[in-house]
Amino acid sequence: MVAYARYRACELSKAVGLDVADGRRRSDGRSGHICHGPYITLGPGRYTAGFYIRRDPEAEEGSVEIEVCVEHGRRMFASRSAPVKDLFVSIAGFIHVDFSLDAVERGCEMRLHVPALTPIEVSEAVLFRRDIARWDGR
Repeated sequence: MVAYARYRACELSKAVGLDVADGRRRSDGRSGHICHGPYITLGPGRYTAGFYIRRDPEAEEGSVEIEVCVEHGRRMFASRSAPVKDLFVSIAGFIHVDFSLDAVERGCEMRLHVPALTPIEVSEAVLFRRDIARWDGR
């Protein structure tokens, strides 16, 4: 089971967006999921999932939507909207959602939806367990 996972934006699937050489992904003006995946198995527990995102200076309208789900959105565990105007311009900030699972779930994905004509850039996606008492393996 996964306790911590980190992915460059270009390692995740996409419906919209353009990958750049260093692994980041930029929106391309279309509305849709700029990142989704990784379709992993998660055990029962409390988690945080999110994306490191920054916006262009002129982007101030609309909201990005973070979702955690299985079965391509048929079963949703958590979702959160974040106003684009609240995203940082100079550095990528961590926009996240907390969620809990009561049983083993297969095919879990994090999704980031971007509205049309909203210039943002995604550098990484991160998922981690929040209920692990110790991280040192003892």
